[in-house]
Amino acid sequence: MKPRNSHHSFFPETLCAFAIACLQGTALQAQESIRPSGISSLAADARQEQAPKTRGDFMKFGPVNVDASAEMGIEVNDNVGLSENNRKSDVIFRPRVDVDGEWQVTRLNTIRLGLGLSYAKYASNSRLDTQALLLDPGTQLGYDIFVGEHLRLNIHDRIQITQNPIDEPTLSNVDRFARLQNTAGLTAFIRYPDVDFVLGYDHFTYHTLSSTFSYLDRTEEQFFVSARRRVSDALGVGVEGSAAIVNYSEHVNNDATTWTLGAFADTTLSQYTKLRISGGYQDMSFDGSGTNGDRSNFGSWYANLSAAQRLTQYLSHTLTVGREARLGLSVNFADYVFARYAATWRMNDMWTWGFEAFVEDARESGGAALSAEHAFRWGGGASLGIKLSSRTSLGLRYSYVNKDSDLALRSYYQNSATLSLGYQF
Repeated sequence: MKPRNSHHSFFPETLCAFAIACLQGTALQAQESIRPSGISSLAADARQEQAPKTRGDFMKFGPVNVDASAEMGIEVNDNVGLSENNRKSDVIFRPRVDVDGEWQVTRLNTIRLGLGLSYAKYASNSRLDTQALLLDPGTQLGYDIFVGEHLRLNIHDRIQITQNPIDEPTLSNVDRFARLQNTAGLTAFIRYPDVDFVLGYDHFTYHTLSSTFSYLDRTEEQFFVSARRRVSDALGVGVEGSAAIVNYSEHVNNDATTWTLGAFADTTLSQYTKLRISGGYQDMSFDGSGTNGDRSNFGSWYANLSAAQRLTQYLSHTLTVGREARLGLSVNFADYVFARYAATWRMNDMWTWGFEAFVEDARESGGAALSAEHAFRWGGGASLGIKLSSRTSLGLRYSYVNKDSDLALRSYYQNSATLSLGYQF
């Protein structure tokens, strides 16, 4: 982790975490099927001014700045298979390396490269060891191009390879869920004095790395648009929408077309409080071409409320609540209601505490005939970051997840604790 050196940058960092919270479950998922809670973050990312982010402390190759960091983590987990009865515990070693490169091609146009490599070695269950290197969220190649005074284009390719099954709320009795997700596309940001427009297209690929889950392999053509009017320095209102064409490689799950259309407002209630609310209509229509037997479609409202507040110079917190539908695993979709809370307490220049909690309710489509699941998950955790020197940090983290399912043998709970040592080159 890169050290934070300025109190003045603390609240923008909080807002960044707040935007990320809109996209995540219990773990960050940087690429996935486009859904309502992600549209605002895609648009907000496009609106950010692209100031240089890489200092080149590690290496500098002419105009190219390179930063790098390394981390070694040791995790103790009491239920790696997410099982109700057959619980397996293990100690997992997780080395990780992150490299960020930035080439300022011209004063305005920039090429960015982010690469995160990690590995998981299980002490007792070696068959769960990572078969190849994992690519962490944030691994990407991006090119920012300014065209004239009002238009900025971002060409990007974002990729991640993960295997932790805890990321999927409706999974149980699974100890490995390896998948590759890749998003390649173009985002255009058009800025005028009072109005911002964001338009984007992505080709999304979801590829599982085992035959067990190969029926989930798919591609999606994703489109999103946002228009925001600055009513004042403290208030913005607008409309947003998305659409996607979903095609599965195997004909188990049904192909689909999805779209959303809604409105939003974001406001600065004070210098230290940000609020965003959005809502609208979401439609997911499935063509019945698959063999999973689910003929359900989704058409209903979605909503999302997110707030970020800096209570003091050292204490900040964020809250996100919402409702939306997402593509299912063995059924067409799942209807999610969720709430997430996170707080950060920077005690001093050396010690930083973190706290988080979440609840989520997922109802799968298809009904009793397909053994559709109704699952309720809740959990939370705490973390402590200790800055040992200007480049070295120590991290401690504990997390707990509890799932209550209405289906037999699909409930579970999991405790995990991680000790990590990081170095910024």
